[in-house]
Amino acid sequence: MIWKKAKMLSLVVVLTTTGGCQLLIDNRSGDSGAVVVVPSEEWDAMRQAHLSASRTPMLSEKAADEAETPIVKIEPTPGSEAITFSNYTSASLGGCIASGVIELQHQGNLDDAITLLKNEAFRLNGNQLILTKINSSTSEFATVSVIEARILTCPLKLAKGN
Repeated sequence: MIWKKAKMLSLVVVLTTTGGCQLLIDNRSGDSGAVVVVPSEEWDAMRQAHLSASRTPMLSEKAADEAETPIVKIEPTPGSEAITFSNYTSASLGGCIASGVIELQHQGNLDDAITLLKNEAFRLNGNQLILTKINSSTSEFATVSVIEARILTCPLKLAKGN
């Protein structure tokens, strides 16, 4: 049994190193959604942003930082205001195609989180969203919103009969 696993592991290692391909081992649970593959530079930038956002400063440092930094308003991307929210039935009847899932975690106003969600859907060429999960929790420091939505690409006009 161990010999069989060792042979399989060595075969995988040889194939990935000589074949020039990547191996994705997906050990997530079934409820976690789709896998999104991004270039390593974009992943590094997203990871650094996540790490810097997850560091919580001490209370006195946070009060000093809030006094120095102005509140940044999230601006919608031009064109993203046309993105609408829908449901599964209307999307199916309208001939929409689901192109992916967006999961957004935002610390701040819920309206800003919706704006960020629409901006990302617009960047990914979607024109409708179906909300599948929305959670908002408030702590002593800030409000954290977790939103999950399915991106849809729908035809601009429905085909009409003869």
